[in-house]
Amino acid sequence: MGYSEKTFQSANPQGFHHIVYNDWGEPNGKPIICVHGLTGNGHDFDYLAEDLITRGYRLICVDLAGRSRSDFLSDPMDYNYDQYFKDLEALMAHLNLSEPNSVDWIGISLGGLLGIYLASLPGSPIKRLILNDVGPDVPKSALDFIYQVVSKEYHFNSVDELEQRMRETRGLTWGSMTDEQWGHMAKHNARPLDNGQITYGYDPQIAEVFKHEPIGTIDLWPSWEKISCPTLLIRGQHSVVLPTDIVDRMREKGPDFDFIEFENCGHVPSLMAPDQIEAIASWLNTTQTSS
Repeated sequence: MGYSEKTFQSANPQGFHHIVYNDWGEPNGKPIICVHGLTGNGHDFDYLAEDLITRGYRLICVDLAGRSRSDFLSDPMDYNYDQYFKDLEALMAHLNLSEPNSVDWIGISLGGLLGIYLASLPGSPIKRLILNDVGPDVPKSALDFIYQVVSKEYHFNSVDELEQRMRETRGLTWGSMTDEQWGHMAKHNARPLDNGQITYGYDPQIAEVFKHEPIGTIDLWPSWEKISCPTLLIRGQHSVVLPTDIVDRMREKGPDFDFIEFENCGHVPSLMAPDQIEAIASWLNTTQTSS
C-alpha cells in the first residue's frame, strides 16, 4: 500500500509526545485529514485511502495519542478533548493546512466529534466534513457500554486469536468484510506485551477519563449549529451511537447535510466495503463540482 509513515512532536501538560500518521498520495493532492474512533488508528482508513488517492486526493491518517504507533501519555487524564484538539491543530500546522477551507475531514465516531467542533470555529481549516456514525450527542447507554469494553484488559496468544475476537464483536457492526480485510485490521490493531502475548493497540488508560469526562458528553450542539461547510452524515442501520432521533434533531437544529445509511451495519460502517468507498468518493466529487 502506497503511504509514507511520518511523525511530528506535540506538547502535553507533562512534556512532549510523538504523533504518527500515514501520508497517502501525492504531496499536491487534495488533502483530507482522517481521524479514527476511540480505539482505532490511522490504518482504519487504508482501503479508503488506496481508492481515493487514485482520484487525486492526499489522505493524512493519524494515530491519536495513546493509539498504536503514537506515544502513550504518562497521565491518563490527558486523554481528553483539549489534548486531541491541540494535537490535531499541531498536525494541520505541521502540514501547512491551517488556512481557512484548506482541508477536508473524515471522522469516525470520536474523530467525527472532534471534526464537529473544529469545523464550527471561525476561519476553520475544514472545507468539507464527513461524519461516520456520530452526531453532536451520544446516548448515555452507548457511553456506558463503550466504557465497559475499553476498561477491560485483553490478552491474546496470537494475532489470529485477536482477529477471532474482532470478528465476534466488530463483525456485528462493521458490516461485510473480506478475510483479507479482517487479517489486515487484526495486524494493525495488535500490540506486543512484555510477556510475549499481544493486546489491542490502544492504551487501556484511555478509559480513565470516562470516570470524569466521558468522550461524547461535551455539549456539541452549539458547535453543530455553527457549521456552514458541506457535510455528509453516514449511519449504520443498527447504530446505537447515532439513533434516528439524534439524526432528526440534527436536521432541525443544524445545517443542511447529506445523509447515507448503510444496511447490515451498526457502529460503525467500516469504510472498507466497495459501496461505502464509492459513496464517499461520489459525494466528494459532487460537492467539489458544486463548490
